[in-house]
Amino acid sequence: MLKVLSDDDVESLISTDELLRSVAEAFKELSLGRVLMPQRSRIEVAPKGDILLMPCLAPSLNVFSLKIVSVYPGNIKKGLPTTNAVVVIVDPENGVPSIVAEARALTGLRTAAATALSIKYLARRDASRLGIIGCGYQARWQLIISNQVMRPERISVYDLLSERAERFAEEMSAKIGVKVTPLASAEELVKSCDVIITATTSRAPVVLKDWVRQGTHISAIGSYTPEMAELDPRLVASAKVVVDFLSAAKEEAGDLIQAVRASLMGWENVHAEIGEVIAGLKPGRVDRDEVTVFKTVGTAAQDAAVASILLSKVS
Repeated sequence: MLKVLSDDDVESLISTDELLRSVAEAFKELSLGRVLMPQRSRIEVAPKGDILLMPCLAPSLNVFSLKIVSVYPGNIKKGLPTTNAVVVIVDPENGVPSIVAEARALTGLRTAAATALSIKYLARRDASRLGIIGCGYQARWQLIISNQVMRPERISVYDLLSERAERFAEEMSAKIGVKVTPLASAEELVKSCDVIITATTSRAPVVLKDWVRQGTHISAIGSYTPEMAELDPRLVASAKVVVDFLSAAKEEAGDLIQAVRASLMGWENVHAEIGEVIAGLKPGRVDRDEVTVFKTVGTAAQDAAVASILLSKVS
């Protein structure tokens, strides 16, 4: 029987430990070429918006998932969300669709898991100061999951809208039981943190190279088109860069694309995919002072990782 899950259902069914295990497995299998994941398809519904289709078969996780995302900017005038998403989960043993789930929480969880894994493999072990730039929905999950993995002594946040940063800090302090402090500028945050997460839709860098201290780790999750970039291209070119999936990064990771277009680096300068690091094929952090950057544009394999947990719990 087909089950329908809400975002609240998804959130309640998944623990952090199993989330990280499943997403790590998905990244590893993706880098080893054992995941079937076509490039995401974009269907333009002119002039209203776009519909994105993200399929994935992950044999080691015994799941097939298809995420359908709609992006309709004009919905804001109708009092509707601009982005909506569902995931269809199929049992590959029999081809039967088993679950249809709202995908907002799923996307937040799998993206936060990617950052948490990057912290595990790329941040300094003694990193204790976490900063997040951008205080939207994604930032909520980034903070919740990263806090559980990193256990920072200090957490700072910044948003262009100071009121939103203050509200976010108050809400998340209550949620995680740790004080979250809103700061007045991105520069102040970057200069004072060991681990920085950027979760914005900016088309201009929000983190400049001159602000970043030695030994910093940055997880950039916001940009997903060639025109978008959260990081100074000089920073990207000088850092050890790890991506979620190189072929997708070449098409969608504006932070890297712009650095390559400016002739500051080449694609051969990308150190590794995170799955290669997890599998032990390439090293993570090897130097206390090196600056590391993890750039993720999001993959259907991550969706499949969460889908596999739901399939095991619900079916």
